[in-house]
Amino acid sequence: MSKLNLTQSRWNDIKNNNSNADDQFIYAVKSTMIFCKPSCSAKLPVKENVTLYNDYNDAIAAGYRPCKKCNPTGHFTDKEEWCIQIKNYIIRHYHQPVSLEELANHCHGSLYHLSRVFKDLEGMTIMDYLHLVRTTEAKKLLADQTLDLNTIALAVGYKTASQFIKKFKLYFQLTPHKFRQQYTKL
Repeated sequence: MSKLNLTQSRWNDIKNNNSNADDQFIYAVKSTMIFCKPSCSAKLPVKENVTLYNDYNDAIAAGYRPCKKCNPTGHFTDKEEWCIQIKNYIIRHYHQPVSLEELANHCHGSLYHLSRVFKDLEGMTIMDYLHLVRTTEAKKLLADQTLDLNTIALAVGYKTASQFIKKFKLYFQLTPHKFRQQYTKL
């Protein structure tokens, strides 16, 4: 496995998405553990997080996985694996604001394709899955009678209690208050 030096010329190739450099090196990003071709249109990584390799085999040997946006190996990745990656990201970040653009950038795929693949395989949109995760986590918090709805809403990623109540009722056909009443009777 041979690493290459990150010269200013190579960094410029990455910054400018130079397709002429695609057959010269692959760059890997430590923070995401993803490798790309220099022509990749994904968000520009922090220079300190970039490592260069002669080819994608070296990057794979170092533990990196291929970018889904630029497909540096020329092989298409498994759609199920992509859905797992999306779900894992949501599970780790549901309590924060999550946008489709941010998710597409993290998964190195186009927003349209990412959404279509997820819906085809999971039977729901990415945002529906996000709300399902948030409301399911909220069910656990509702067991604590000392937490008010606003605190729970903020803890699971909603900006307001009314937004949380609306989504909770949509997914569980009960308001959080009614759910809490039924839960405490058990």
